[in-house]
Amino acid sequence: MGHIFFITPSSPGSLDKLNQWTFRWLLEHGNMADDSTLYTCNSIESAQSLLESALIIGQSPTLIIFDHADHPTEKNLAFSKELHNAIPESWIIEIIPDDMPLPEDSKDDSIFWIRRPVSEEEWSKTLEDVLHKNGCPQWAKWTGKKSYKPF
Repeated sequence: MGHIFFITPSSPGSLDKLNQWTFRWLLEHGNMADDSTLYTCNSIESAQSLLESALIIGQSPTLIIFDHADHPTEKNLAFSKELHNAIPESWIIEIIPDDMPLPEDSKDDSIFWIRRPVSEEEWSKTLEDVLHKNGCPQWAKWTGKKSYKPF
């Protein structure tokens, strides 16, 4: 499976439930948990350091979950854009507040947005889509499947 990063620069601990739900989902889906490593990063700097280490040894993350918390900051938005540009082969799921307007490129098939609050059922469906049905964002683009959540 690979590396899974939970990045919460604006609200440390906000992704704890998603982390638990992800681990449970991996355990319930065969041997997916066997070769998975889950990381929690409470700052952009720690996320950059860990991501850089993984990329240096040639291991792109399988999944990155980025939490914008209650209100996205310019720094978080810039880092999000940097992630999408730097690691196009990795799924990046962004958790956004209910009142956040979607960026112009939100209809891109490789971008996955989920509005708060997230339920366990919705999260399981999301993991099914990105980790089981579509191995990578490029595959979703090629097959024409919509990977973002319409609102």
